[in-house]
Amino acid sequence: MPKLWSETIAEHRSVVFDAILDATAELVHRHGPTGVTMTALAESSGVGRATLYRYVPDVASALSAWQHREVSRHLQRLRAIAAETAAETRLDAVLAGYARIRSHRHGDDGAMHEASRLAPAEAELRELVKEIITDDARAGRARTDLSSEELAAYAIASLGATALLPAPSSALRLSRLVVGTIRGESAP
Repeated sequence: MPKLWSETIAEHRSVVFDAILDATAELVHRHGPTGVTMTALAESSGVGRATLYRYVPDVASALSAWQHREVSRHLQRLRAIAAETAAETRLDAVLAGYARIRSHRHGDDGAMHEASRLAPAEAELRELVKEIITDDARAGRARTDLSSEELAAYAIASLGATALLPAPSSALRLSRLVVGTIRGESAP
């Protein structure tokens, strides 16, 4: 098969898969994860059911693939925040961004955010936060009585609690509390 042909096929498959994942997102946001059906997914994505089944064999697979894409995008966004933010406010910005992400609801009572599903992404995030805290500790902006690894684990675990809070607006307050603790600041 010529290279151009295989690139065209790969591009087409990518476009179809993205359309399926976009439709999954739309249905989840409109009806919650339990409102996603293969029929609705086929209609919303604009692909036939036979084509849909070639890409995702069932709703659980569609939800899992969509969640994987979303988590990857979230990590990419948090890395971008870290890269674009001044060192003095990097920790604040990244942890506030993470808190906003965790406080987002999908009408699923947390099933989409099970610890086992998020563990690999949280490990990557912990590493990013650890690096930021290490830099802050060197610059005198973070406490040094605990290791950067411990503080990063504390931050990620604490901000995971935003998913349990009744109001997403609580996420920013909680992230400020966590940053203050890492910086060794006293409570107001």
